Amino acid sequence: MLASYVFTQHAQQRKQQRGFPDGIIDLIIDFGLSCDAGDGARKYALAKDSFRAIRRMYGRQFAEAANRYRRAYVVMAGNRIITTAFANQPIFA
Repeated sequence: MLASYVFTQHAQQRKQQRGFPDGIIDLIIDFGLSCDAGDGARKYALAKDSFRAIRRMYGRQFAEAANRYRRAYVVMAGNRIITTAFANQPIFA
């Protein structure tokens, strides 16, 4: 993805507080599944199939390093990132 989104001030703060690299956010949006997050927003998170696709494209070591963000998610509305966070459990199996 060509980073065609913008961060809200809240999302920018949370991204920094929670240690989300921009590349991981791109990965979650590009390879993740999404579900309704309410008020027209979508929640994106990585699933097992996401990691298979990442492994095929970037290799096993990269996929294993990205596994650290297995519980991470991104909430977007339109082209705006609303927040980034970690769930207690993976969002998708």
